[in-house]
Amino acid sequence: MIVKPDGFFGVTMAIEGIADSTVLMHGPDGCRKNLGALTMKVYPRRDRTVTLATPYYRGGSRIPCTDLEPCDYIYGSYDRVRDALGYIRERDPGFVAVVCSPGASLIGDDCQKGIDEAGLSDKAIVLDADLSSRPINVGIDLTLRRVLEKMDPEPVPKVPDTVALLGNHLLQKDWESVNEEFSRILGLMGLRVVCNVGAGCTAAELRGSVSAEFTVTVCPEYSQYLAGYYRDRHGVKTIEPDCSPVGFQATEDWIRKVSEITGKDPSAALAYVDSVKKRAYRRMMAARFDTDTFGFAIDAEPSIAYPLTRFLYDNLQMVPRSICYNGISHRWSEDDMSSFLAEHGMTDVLGADIPDYVEILCTDGNTADIHQRSGHCLRGVDLRFPSMMNVEFLPQPVFGAAGALYILERVVNRF
Repeated sequence: MIVKPDGFFGVTMAIEGIADSTVLMHGPDGCRKNLGALTMKVYPRRDRTVTLATPYYRGGSRIPCTDLEPCDYIYGSYDRVRDALGYIRERDPGFVAVVCSPGASLIGDDCQKGIDEAGLSDKAIVLDADLSSRPINVGIDLTLRRVLEKMDPEPVPKVPDTVALLGNHLLQKDWESVNEEFSRILGLMGLRVVCNVGAGCTAAELRGSVSAEFTVTVCPEYSQYLAGYYRDRHGVKTIEPDCSPVGFQATEDWIRKVSEITGKDPSAALAYVDSVKKRAYRRMMAARFDTDTFGFAIDAEPSIAYPLTRFLYDNLQMVPRSICYNGISHRWSEDDMSSFLAEHGMTDVLGADIPDYVEILCTDGNTADIHQRSGHCLRGVDLRFPSMMNVEFLPQPVFGAAGALYILERVVNRF
């Protein structure tokens, strides 16, 4: 498993985030193995009808594959695409995406012709390898936009007080709890989430999401192109925060921004956050744990890194030692981070290497686990997938009031 998934992973996981969709991987079986393991980790869906003898699936419930062989790169493999699509059509009539591996893209097979001949022209799309070298956020963002463009839903009247939630996806930490947290927060403001776009929604919900009065983003790096589609094609009002709602203060700021644009009363949502905050402070009084001398390192998206830095610095008096942006850009959060670090004389930590030892390391789950087990940090805080070791039974999102509790849990408790 690679530590930092790229745009190729993003394309596939964006489609997997549509519950009744199927990804057909056009490429060798090796290209699907990590992806198949990852999707079954973050969104387990068993299909007991699939066996080792099931064509194209090779015993895996997700991501059937054309299973290219060396000779296919010389003579072409169009027949494999056509036949696989015909088989998928008979098994599963939902939305289909043909995702070409980088190598398969060089063959030049006419995958669109295969879609047409399989009778899937109205509900299948070809996603070539043009996003493979892009960051994962671009892969997820542009893929979901392209799916909506393919679906091409007709403009419809907006349903008052409804929201399409953007910026959540299968590789966010505990994405299902993120959906639940923000459905609750927005519900307390009198807003109803009609679609969690790319995070467990159905194809029908995705098509119907253009009726939402607003799009609201939880992690802006993953919804720039998508929010533009809703705004420009369907006139949906967009609400994009300056940063992600990580920590109590950033969550309260997120609520106030939603309130400002929608005109909804934020008091009940703010009261919920305040009640969780008071509970956290009571627990901190009981904790035999002093973080005043602790340093921390963060490798995360800018819109997550900035509020997380403020949360650890302002509430736990911890000092940043290294802050990196995971190869992803978000100008507003980066500007806020630079100003904050300059104000406190800490500009040298931006982009600095992670120290050989730092008390708290906030990064992807695999890296956090490796550093903690090897003694390079006291606590590893799992911010995102890949995180192949743990299974989440209790809510463990990074965003919202529930996310602040998760971060405190990881920083303060030893096990």
